[in-house]
Amino acid sequence: MAEILVLGAGPAGISAAYHAGKAGKETVLLEARERYGGLCDHFHKAGFRFDHAVHFAFSKNEAYSALLEKADLITHRPEPYNYEQGRWLKHPVQNNLYPLPTEEKVEAIKSFIERPAREEGSNYRSWLYEQFGQVIADRYPARYTEKYWTVPPEDLSTDWIGNRLYRPSLEEVLFGAMTDDTPLTYYLPELYYPRRGGFRAIFDPLVEELDLRTGKEVVRIDTQRQVVECRDGSKEHYEHLVSSLPLPEIAKMIDNAPAPVLEAAGELWATAIALVSIGLKVPQAGDHLWFYIYDREILPARGHAPYRKSPDNAPEGCSSLQFETYFSRYKPLPMAEETLLEHVTGAAEKMGLFKTSDLAVTDCRILPYANVVFEKGMQDKRRIILEFLEKKGILSVGRFGEWDYLWTDQCYLSGKKVENLPCML
Repeated sequence: MAEILVLGAGPAGISAAYHAGKAGKETVLLEARERYGGLCDHFHKAGFRFDHAVHFAFSKNEAYSALLEKADLITHRPEPYNYEQGRWLKHPVQNNLYPLPTEEKVEAIKSFIERPAREEGSNYRSWLYEQFGQVIADRYPARYTEKYWTVPPEDLSTDWIGNRLYRPSLEEVLFGAMTDDTPLTYYLPELYYPRRGGFRAIFDPLVEELDLRTGKEVVRIDTQRQVVECRDGSKEHYEHLVSSLPLPEIAKMIDNAPAPVLEAAGELWATAIALVSIGLKVPQAGDHLWFYIYDREILPARGHAPYRKSPDNAPEGCSSLQFETYFSRYKPLPMAEETLLEHVTGAAEKMGLFKTSDLAVTDCRILPYANVVFEKGMQDKRRIILEFLEKKGILSVGRFGEWDYLWTDQCYLSGKKVENLPCML
């Protein structure tokens, strides 16, 4: 019997198992896949390494910073760009309008000056109008919302925003409309990425110390007998249970979960990613580390260059790109994976990122969980499930365990909450 049983070997699950073991507790970590890392994992194809979407390391907390200090990291200056209608604009767009035609800049600035006053309880579209004016809001962040979150911004609350969107002054908007020599206003001054081994390498030293059992897909949880059953027929007994599994999934695994909990679980939803990865037999693809795409006719919301994150991600003399197309129950993927691959490679060539003759390898795969969607009323449904899990003695951690928009460092801290279990105090 494990003193502490942890479900799901993503960053939060790894952190929970590591900190429990560090405290001297007999800990077992179960992972449904044959690999650990979750969304922070990667895959290989013909000598190219591709992460599960774009990832960089950063932290404003001491615990995760201490973990990063032990890793061999490359430092990147965050200089993302934005693509729209054949133009490349610096990020964030709202204070980097310089490439636009004069009449469009005037219209955007006038709208910014006339933006409405802040109202309490507004939805995300109203919030965007209040921050940037209607012209900038509708043309850029609102359009990106439909591609990234798969719903119109008026369907979202504003709980998740934090410091993710830069809010410029009028002086900054005017300056960025007159020159492209603008200062960096990204919310982080530096980003980091492992020199070797992909993003997951940050967690490799922790995993080496764990009793990690892969291929263990949990299908049933008996909280009375304190037993977890896996699809392969194996069972694990526990004294304390920690889960980083998605709330809609774990609610259905627990014996005799009440109807309100199952109903709330059925109403929670997240986006999924159709991930197109491209390896190229030329040393350079495009000019940017990562970028956002606003054109509606181009399906991906954003792309990045894995080879720029680290040369270890591509064979010598080669380059690589990766594109993320988001979809959900409210916005299904409009085409088959093979057709999407053709669409993305064609769009990328039109964007000037590479030529079709440069292609060395392509891949398209689906990641079922990407981002928790903060639709209005979501927090109440989340609370119902989390309170139920707490009553059953289950500590739920991580992006999908807390059902929150957590970055990797926040997931690591979420797993560290295992230290607050009664048996650890």
